[in-house]
Amino acid sequence: MDSSQQQADSSRLRQWGAWGILAGTLLAAAIAVSPNGADPDLWGHVQYGRDALRDGLARTTTYSYTAEGYRWINHENLSELALAIGVDTIGPTGLLLLKAMLGLFICAIPFWKAKDFSRNPLPVVIVSLLVAVNLTNHWNVRPQLFSFSFFALLLLLLEFSFTGWQGHWNLPWLTSLRRGETAEAFSWSHRWMRLMWLCVPLFFLWTNSHGGFMAGLGVLAVYLVCRMIEAATMRGWASAGMLRRLTLMLVGAVLATLVNPYSWELHQWMLAALRVPRPEITEWHPLYSFDMFSIAFLTMLSVGTLSLIYSTKPLDFTQLVVLALVAGQATMHQRHAPFLAMLFAFWCTPHVVSTWERVTRRSKAEEKNPHPALVWGLVGFAALLFAAPLWQRLSVMRVDRDTYPVSAIEFLDQHHLHGKTVVSYNWAQYFIAARCREGQSAVQFDGRFRTCYPQAIVDRHFDFILGDAKGKRYRQLASPVDPTVALTERDPKLVLLDRGQPHSEAVMKQMKDWTLLYQDSLAQVWGRSDLFNDPQSPEYLAPKQRSISDAKPQAGYVAWPAIPTPQAEATPSSHLARTSSLNTTREQP
Repeated sequence: MDSSQQQADSSRLRQWGAWGILAGTLLAAAIAVSPNGADPDLWGHVQYGRDALRDGLARTTTYSYTAEGYRWINHENLSELALAIGVDTIGPTGLLLLKAMLGLFICAIPFWKAKDFSRNPLPVVIVSLLVAVNLTNHWNVRPQLFSFSFFALLLLLLEFSFTGWQGHWNLPWLTSLRRGETAEAFSWSHRWMRLMWLCVPLFFLWTNSHGGFMAGLGVLAVYLVCRMIEAATMRGWASAGMLRRLTLMLVGAVLATLVNPYSWELHQWMLAALRVPRPEITEWHPLYSFDMFSIAFLTMLSVGTLSLIYSTKPLDFTQLVVLALVAGQATMHQRHAPFLAMLFAFWCTPHVVSTWERVTRRSKAEEKNPHPALVWGLVGFAALLFAAPLWQRLSVMRVDRDTYPVSAIEFLDQHHLHGKTVVSYNWAQYFIAARCREGQSAVQFDGRFRTCYPQAIVDRHFDFILGDAKGKRYRQLASPVDPTVALTERDPKLVLLDRGQPHSEAVMKQMKDWTLLYQDSLAQVWGRSDLFNDPQSPEYLAPKQRSISDAKPQAGYVAWPAIPTPQAEATPSSHLARTSSLNTTREQP
């Protein structure tokens, strides 16, 4: 066999091995990007989307008895329409599959950026898995996925539009950061820059899908300004035409964000909302507590930083600035970690590979790639290992009984309990979908927070839920904390509380005009004594009809949406029929 044939065979084997490495890595990443627990707000998003499809966009608060007529600036209209249509067509399992495919697309980016990764696959595999694990905690079916998708598209646009600019030190100072390349070692291509005009429709869609468009617009502005600085310092007046085009592109993207149902009022509201602390929302907290996800985040941050320091490839001024700003935001607010993970995949992968080669000091001639048969054998073994958990994750969206009040909702449905209800904010949108669709019930407050509730109502809700918990909540009211106001304002009829929030349970135990109707290890339902404890009341609930016990812990899960099917009849047999799907509870693996 001649040498050319041997090289061809070797190249073919390496290619097969490369595909095996990619398949095995994405198989492992699929576990990380396929969490299937129901998001607390998904019920609300689907319901609001269905309402908009039926009645048009709501301009004021819906399903609330405390904020009737209050303006509602909904920055998630398109995503809620898409989620409603998705649930009603491909179903929750279809949405889970699409979510996982999006995650795998992002996890595959390091392999694309590494070019010939088959010669040195380990650092690329590490980058891909780090990206996957840093997506996990945020990768639920919810409107944030639209922000993550649009951010990935934005990075792709920047990648192609600035072909020839990426990965070079385009400034005349600190020339040591060129790391071996000369000032003319690259050429700036203008051919693809016109693709940046696609940012206009991109930001129109993004603005109407999720408030994360503000982060994307900030990244775009910083990126283009830095590129304009590079062009001006490298080419002086000769870059004037390019600077005008980039400025117009940025202006076009900004103007596109004004095309929304609220015009500039959306931006005004968002800027005002961003100035208000959000200690009640975990995702707005600083860096994670010390758990698996915090370790993954710190590892990604460390690997990215060290690779930029020790890589033999030239640095990119614009990329460094954007990476530093997004890393700072991700450290201060957990919800920005996926944005940093995507930047890590796009921009740090070549530096991680370069650093690995520098540390291991292996030349390409010395590299020995595993035989494709071995690679695919390992992939097959991994497929057998991951098949069952991956199928379980993609086949059902779980509503865990130890997280959501499934049994309490069953009790309310069984006894036809409706009316104004104080519900813990983390369960309120589940309650809205389960109990408020027919207009017979309404909530005091829900997870939409300040988009459709005045701060006074937010304060009164958390006076009841958290009390004077300094550092765990933001309060604007000047009056002293009074946890009972939420129980008297506009005469609520029921209370559904989370026993994991002990302050509210302690308050209810001291209230003589409220009666405990239901209790399990997770939730309690209280009713007004004058309605449910008075035998003369038409809504009287006899003690034998109540269910108060801690004996049976809430375990297992049911499939989303975990809502009893409405029935007109009130007979025990009809109740059994409409809750049979809920009672098919599977234990957690």
